[in-house]
Amino acid sequence: MIGADVTGDVILATDESSTDLAAISAARLGGRAIALSGLVVIVGVVLSRLLGEVRLAVLGAEFGAGANLDAFTAAFRIPDTLFQLVAAGAIGSAVVPVASELIAHGDTEGARRLISTITNLMILVLAPLAAIAWLAAPALVPLIAPGFEPARMQTTIDLTRLMLLSPIFLAVGAVMAAGLNSLGIFGPPAMAPNVYNVLIIAAAIVLTPFFGIQALAIGVVLGALGHVLTQARPFVDHQLYRPVMNLGDPAVRETLLLMGPRALGLGATQLVFLVYTVFLSTLPQGDVTIFNYSFMALQIPVGLLGVPLGIVLLPPLSRAYSLGQQGQFRALADQSLRLLLFVTIPLTGLMLALAAPTIALLYGYGKLTAAHQAAMVPVFIVFLAGLVAHVMISLLAPIFYAGKDTRTPVTAALVAVAVDIGAALVLFPWFHLQGLALAIGLGAWVEVVMLVALMERRIGFDLRPMARHAVAFVGGGLVAAAAAYLADRFIEQYTGGPTSFFARIAELVPSGLVGLAVYVAWARACRLPELDAAFELVRTVLGRGKGTSPKPSKA
Repeated sequence: MIGADVTGDVILATDESSTDLAAISAARLGGRAIALSGLVVIVGVVLSRLLGEVRLAVLGAEFGAGANLDAFTAAFRIPDTLFQLVAAGAIGSAVVPVASELIAHGDTEGARRLISTITNLMILVLAPLAAIAWLAAPALVPLIAPGFEPARMQTTIDLTRLMLLSPIFLAVGAVMAAGLNSLGIFGPPAMAPNVYNVLIIAAAIVLTPFFGIQALAIGVVLGALGHVLTQARPFVDHQLYRPVMNLGDPAVRETLLLMGPRALGLGATQLVFLVYTVFLSTLPQGDVTIFNYSFMALQIPVGLLGVPLGIVLLPPLSRAYSLGQQGQFRALADQSLRLLLFVTIPLTGLMLALAAPTIALLYGYGKLTAAHQAAMVPVFIVFLAGLVAHVMISLLAPIFYAGKDTRTPVTAALVAVAVDIGAALVLFPWFHLQGLALAIGLGAWVEVVMLVALMERRIGFDLRPMARHAVAFVGGGLVAAAAAYLADRFIEQYTGGPTSFFARIAELVPSGLVGLAVYVAWARACRLPELDAAFELVRTVLGRGKGTSPKPSKA
């Protein structure tokens, strides 16, 4: 029954629509159900990241790193800023804890009223903002891309206007995902981003011959609509939407108070990208695309590791906190952080060792030339210096959100934004793209240090064992990276450098497996308990484990 719930939410939704949401939530957020939910989310995120990279590869192959794709990247900033400022992570971090608490205490009608109100509020706020942005686009775009020549500027304005429907659809989809996640329903929300990517890819392939670069903007709007439709049936079947908006409801007021700091933090983060776009617009054509593609390559491991873990853990963490189960709360957070470091540190080493073939595999197609790829590699390498920090933020922030504390992570994010912009002002004149990449990494590390220090003080974590183990992770990561690099050089020596997709896979996979095998041997030799915890998690997901709740590893 639990397995069917996780993988077949839509099928079971009608049968459960009249049952108690609290019972549904309790069944889906405990024991083996968490691991099964994690598998669903991981599959969805893996597909999303893969499709996201396919999307970038298709866009690059169609248009290359030139004026048109630069214009599309810059045009995306204003619609994305609207979405990030009003909705995005602010919805999940605020709605899930409050709705989870209401459901845990049996107030299912209150949860439905909360989710309905936030849905309607998103539409009423974003629709007029999008209309204002449409009218003001000729004045706003020159502010974020002052270095664009007139033709590229006009293209950016036109694309911006076309994409202004997307933040409205995405905001509604974000509320739907938060409501479903509060019930422990992760399937449709995990699949929705894949629909978004597929429709953009389809538009790029099918519509480009007719509409040129505008086909991408059309695809973004269609993808955002698909994001909503993918979640519509379970959302409606569980009666999570009603035509009501009660701003006086205590749960709604609490949610809005939680959303405020988070929205401020996300808005400040968007300010970083707006400022960076100003810098990038002054560089030669193609540099906007090169920087964006390098940054998106960094987001692959962030999305595959930190994001799904944060999504899956937020509801059970919120439930444990609301029920006063502090031991369970600390156990979930502690083991998750250890496993995250255990995986992310060596992965960083492997990606550094295999940076060039990784970029070639991701983007070496069509009009993205070898010169474009060569320009991306050093930027990507600098971005990797902040990978561990970016992944940790994806989990550290939800730990605070579960306790209904959005101010602490937002304060840390605001400090990071100040570091990002300040460092960029200093580094950009000297190092250009690499300077901006380094500035982002520095900001991420400052944010992590602040969050870890505050978490230790407020939640009662003992971070010393984790720090000792992190040293062992680093040692193993260095050895694994060296092994992977040597394996890659050996393969390339006999192949002369692969040029096709499958040949690149045949180069990267064996090299990566060599590095992985060396790291596992290192972990076994050092008797790192995280290795057994990782194997136990895999066995639980496959149905062979005991299905117990996570327990903290021994120091």
